[in-house]
Amino acid sequence: MCGAIDRADVMLNRADIEARVPHTGAMCLLDSVTQWDANHIVCTGLADSSLHALANADGIPAVAAVEYAAQATAVHGALLDDAGTPQAGMLAKLSDVELTRGPLVGGLTVRADLLSRVPSGCMYEFTVHDAGCCRARGRLLVALQDVR
Repeated sequence: MCGAIDRADVMLNRADIEARVPHTGAMCLLDSVTQWDANHIVCTGLADSSLHALANADGIPAVAAVEYAAQATAVHGALLDDAGTPQAGMLAKLSDVELTRGPLVGGLTVRADLLSRVPSGCMYEFTVHDAGCCRARGRLLVALQDVR
């Protein structure tokens, strides 16, 4: 479905992530940022159904990969805005989403590539991998609200 992603050293840990986004506690699905620049971000997270806020009786549904991707874009936006005015955002649209069957398990790598950014929103292409397999891919549009 999509190519593999190499893991790198941790640049930001969970506490750093929680300090930049509104997701905290069990709803913060990301554990680290391993790479980022102005055009992309790579994060890791653990899909452990015993601790996961989105788990059901069958485990963590594959559609939860979209939330991992959305949180990665939130972290990326916060990192881009660290020197400027932060903006609140919300997931406005998903497109071209492909999910694999079965629940998410184990360590996940989430990559989000910024395709465009304007004052009112941004668009990202994302992939979510577990150990060796692409579990989800697609595009998401984030609507931004100026908080000045």
